[in-house]
Amino acid sequence: MHPHQPRYEPIMAPPARPGRWRVWLAVVAGALLLSYALFTIGQVRYLDANGVTTQAEVVDRQLGGRSDFVRVRVSSGEEMNLWAWEGSPEVGETMTVVHLRGSDWAKDARAFAPEGSVWPDLWLGALFLGGALWQQRRTRRASAPGGY
Repeated sequence: MHPHQPRYEPIMAPPARPGRWRVWLAVVAGALLLSYALFTIGQVRYLDANGVTTQAEVVDRQLGGRSDFVRVRVSSGEEMNLWAWEGSPEVGETMTVVHLRGSDWAKDARAFAPEGSVWPDLWLGALFLGGALWQQRRTRRASAPGGY
């Protein structure tokens, strides 16, 4: 450019890039969500593999609040809270449950995991990690010579 030519500024500013802290925040959030979802799936698989399937009677329940619970009495007389269940069990209803002997851990045999926790967390974790990796790749490509 000749020193006497006027300098022209671009009409549009380049798009703002998120700070590095946003990318790391997305990585941490994605890793935590994925870890929680995979841990929950591991718990389900462990309970299914090592649990005892038996009939149980619903003795107490609270549904529709922040602290939902269903308490059952298994055939051995032990009472325990269900970790996961399908539908809205009523007090006095009999259901098939899977539980670990000697522990207060059981789930409805029809249920996979606690409702609304595993699949959204799994997909959100993957979305956060994918977005962070995409943004990191985009930022590196832009900073390379001749990038964008």
